[in-house]
Amino acid sequence: MAETCVAGRRLLYAYCKEHGVPYRNCGKLIVATNDAEGAKLAEIKGRAEANGVEGMRFLTAAEAMTLEPNLQCTAALLSPATGIVDSHSYMLALQGDAEANGAMLAFFSPVERARATKDGVELEVGGAEPMKLRAKLVVNSAGLHAPDLARSIEGMPAERVPTAYYAKGNYFTLSGRSPFSRLIYPVPVPGGLGVHITVDMGGQAKYGPDVEWIPAI
Repeated sequence: MAETCVAGRRLLYAYCKEHGVPYRNCGKLIVATNDAEGAKLAEIKGRAEANGVEGMRFLTAAEAMTLEPNLQCTAALLSPATGIVDSHSYMLALQGDAEANGAMLAFFSPVERARATKDGVELEVGGAEPMKLRAKLVVNSAGLHAPDLARSIEGMPAERVPTAYYAKGNYFTLSGRSPFSRLIYPVPVPGGLGVHITVDMGGQAKYGPDVEWIPAI
């Protein structure tokens, strides 16, 4: 869960409340399990504050475990303003706002061909209602397929195509009640945030992900 400035989170909570999107300001702990990780908490706090995050504070092991009795750590960093939202409801609310303000959404409309021109990008779109579009600006947000899509655009300079790096992670869902009321994160590891515990709106806990780098597909 990415950190944002407190003002941004307050705006998000207000938006959720106004649009009936379920949310919960549960808070988050980033925990250290040794002295080396404890030193990194200061770096994380400094970086967060430089980006406008307020309210974060250090906790001793005893303070952290008083908040979360099932936790074992040597120190922790508390982000009290962090929370969770019902992502599906949130996306539906954003979709409604976008359409109300003139945006047009075309679901299940794959890009079948694209060509870069001096004026933008020409797109041939498939699906139930095929169409041709000419756009001044195109945002390539195709996830894992973004590099392939960029590579398929006629006239796209090869050096502008991003390199794909693939990794997979595993999550495990706890069948019983979550032992924690807050989100619990370790100090970040190379390639990811480390195995952490998140709690959904129903109170169910999920652990993960680990990071397993894999060859390009």
